[in-house]
Amino acid sequence: MGLLDSPAAQAPSLTSTHIRGSAVTRPAGRALVPPTGGQVCALFAADIAEFTRGDRDDDIRLHLHEELYRVLEQAFDASGIPWNACFTEDRGDGALVVIPPNIGAKAIIDPLPERLRTLIRRHNHVSRDAARIQLRVAAHMGPVDHDGHGFIGTDVNFLFRMLDARPLRAALAGTGADLAYITSEYVYSNIVCRHPSMISPDDFRPIKFQVKRTRAQARIYLPGAPRLLPRG
Repeated sequence: MGLLDSPAAQAPSLTSTHIRGSAVTRPAGRALVPPTGGQVCALFAADIAEFTRGDRDDDIRLHLHEELYRVLEQAFDASGIPWNACFTEDRGDGALVVIPPNIGAKAIIDPLPERLRTLIRRHNHVSRDAARIQLRVAAHMGPVDHDGHGFIGTDVNFLFRMLDARPLRAALAGTGADLAYITSEYVYSNIVCRHPSMISPDDFRPIKFQVKRTRAQARIYLPGAPRLLPRG
């Protein structure tokens, strides 16, 4: 059964916790072994924009941190990707999510972005300005390894380079959108373009970016507001 179309319903029933820098998702009664040895997994990362800005005190940051995981859990479950089947690593103002290779990856394009946007909009509707969330998210696929402390690998690094790309930050800041989504060219070519009935490939804008020593191309998408995406 392929990674792109294996049913999420086959995922085991699990319980999950997350500790910063370590994936500790466990099924009831036994330890769960993280994907390792170069297994190809769908990779997802999220980051709260301007988490440390001056009008946010520690109480607000704690609330936002908790809200991030609530939103992620609900969005993943509603998208057919069981949150309790995924491995997570906390990144302070964001999170890394590794989706096991037995779970299909198409949902990271549809409906996950829209589910996230809906939940963020609901949160922002009832929150004061300092507690409103804008979220940058990134999606990629590739082989991963785990050293007992956390996930490592070139593709994990690349995922976070995309998340930190200047064009993604500019798209979020320039439009005021709730969510800005960036995908690798691999995900765009192998999921978005092969399944245009989910989301039109034309809604993804090609960009070039450089973060540290990484120079690459990627695609940016603003769920619910593709026409607001600045060009150039």
